[in-house]
Amino acid sequence: MNPDKSSKTRQERTSRVDAASRAAGHVPHHISRLGYGSRAGRYGMVEHAKDPVATMRRLLRLLKGRRRFMVLLLIPLAVGSVTGLIWPRVLGLATDIMTLGPGESVDFRKLAGVMAVGLAANIVGQFAGVLLGYGTTMLSNHSVRDMRQMLFHHVQSLPIKRFDTITHGEFMSRLTNDTDMVANTLGPGVLNFAGTIISLVGTFCFMVIISWRMTLVACITLPVSAIVGRVIAKISRKIFRKRQRAVGELNALTEEMITGQRVVQAFCREEIVDEEFDYISEELRRVSFKAEVRGGMMGPAMNLINNISFLLVVVAGGWLAIQGQITVGVIISFMMYSRQFGRPVNELAMQFNMIQSAIAGAERVFTMLDMPPEEDAGKRHLSRPETRGQIVFDNVSFGYNPETTVLRNFSLHVAPGTKVALVGETGSGKTTVVSLLTRFYEIQEGRITIDGIDVRDIAKKNLRKNMAVVLQDTHLFTGTVADNISFGNPDATREQIIAAAKLANADLFIDRLPEGYDTKINQADTALSRGQCQLLSIARAALSDPAILILDEATSNVDTRTEMHIQQAMLRLMCGRTSIVIAHRLSTIRDADTILVMHKGEILESGNHEDLLAKDGYYAALCRR
Repeated sequence: MNPDKSSKTRQERTSRVDAASRAAGHVPHHISRLGYGSRAGRYGMVEHAKDPVATMRRLLRLLKGRRRFMVLLLIPLAVGSVTGLIWPRVLGLATDIMTLGPGESVDFRKLAGVMAVGLAANIVGQFAGVLLGYGTTMLSNHSVRDMRQMLFHHVQSLPIKRFDTITHGEFMSRLTNDTDMVANTLGPGVLNFAGTIISLVGTFCFMVIISWRMTLVACITLPVSAIVGRVIAKISRKIFRKRQRAVGELNALTEEMITGQRVVQAFCREEIVDEEFDYISEELRRVSFKAEVRGGMMGPAMNLINNISFLLVVVAGGWLAIQGQITVGVIISFMMYSRQFGRPVNELAMQFNMIQSAIAGAERVFTMLDMPPEEDAGKRHLSRPETRGQIVFDNVSFGYNPETTVLRNFSLHVAPGTKVALVGETGSGKTTVVSLLTRFYEIQEGRITIDGIDVRDIAKKNLRKNMAVVLQDTHLFTGTVADNISFGNPDATREQIIAAAKLANADLFIDRLPEGYDTKINQADTALSRGQCQLLSIARAALSDPAILILDEATSNVDTRTEMHIQQAMLRLMCGRTSIVIAHRLSTIRDADTILVMHKGEILESGNHEDLLAKDGYYAALCRR
């Protein structure tokens, strides 16, 4: 395709977006149909006043463990600041030495001594700057690592329902973009602030010592600087929060479309997806432009005020020199100090955009850190050898939201070592039953017991270690075949891993892989079929040696021959274990001890295969269909 033509087409497509709708905060109809409306709703939400001071306090608490290191960095910081204060005075003294009256001669020895002091101070200051740069880089890298680890650890503790409301791209954006922005600004920002204070105090002292009159003139513009800086900060803060949110929106969309690329291409939705991406990308460009322009106002505004202050200092110095109250060297020194007095403020102004982005990113990170972790009041533990696997659902009711009830007064008794199959139409509540049993969601009414113990009284980790779940969509992790099989039991020996693979009928294809059990695979590995991935997940469940086995559509979307291998593996795995099977295929549930036919969250029929066929009811109709 012609690149120019492609670029032109993209520009034309982007330009079709209604500018009036964008300005009004409306999402064009053809974009909202794609699902952008929900994302745009979060993106365009009303901004409430946030507390940047409180955010900064929380950020500073993150540096609590590195206070000693920061104190050490204050040494080169102070040395650099102090040596920077010496050089202007050296130039002023050298100027006075070179300013001669009638019949006077230059004292070169005194001049050389003054210049040597200035040169030594400059060398020491530069060396201190190198040490400070090394230290701040180390502090920044360690901070970003700590923050990312802290956030990732917290994400692992969040309940499953949180992942139903926040996209993977949003999580990724906060783990990468926001933490980078915060941590890279946090450590250096604190040190820069300390350096600014040292420079301001030291410069002010030198200015007062040289001439208190000129110091008063130099301070005239300070209130103006404070007022202008506060106004610009207030204007910019909201737009920087919007920019960080827009980055998260774009990451979320990108993650969705890349992971679903096969579906996008299968339904020929490339152009529509491009339009959605272009729309969100344009929103990000627009918000970023506003953020940079508004934040960029700080530097020029401060420069203008400092230039006015510098002009006032020059005029006052000239007038005092004419009056004979100060020398030319003093004027030169004071002019440099005046510039130096405003430079820290200018540097902070130039870093203003980064600081604003860091605060906005920190608010997003803290929002996620403030999400309550998965609650677990359970204290009791199940011991694997003694766990019989008797499961009782006693009048359980549950809904994912208050408006909809998925299970209504659901009761079920599963005897130890038996196989129970759940069948029914999509949305009848089958998966919800196992989600409540594993405590991915908490029941709202009734109780669930295992061997007579309420599952809410059992520690979640211990509860789940006594269970193994084989899902319809298998998930493989980056690593070897052996790593994936031993995911639930990392201490397993190679012999145990091979035994589990044989039980799952997976050893036949594993032996044909290039490196056998040491073959590298990942979630997107196309070398393995869906059925082979499913066999690996069954081997993973077998190696964890659970008391209770849950199979959720484990034989879906595989061919008949692979289904036979999977069923053989499942039969061996279910032997002697309490098993709950969710399936649509008759071959999977025919030999179940009990089959429960579910409809709209209730048990419509129950019995074994022959009994239900004899009733000629709902189950028989399902079989005929």
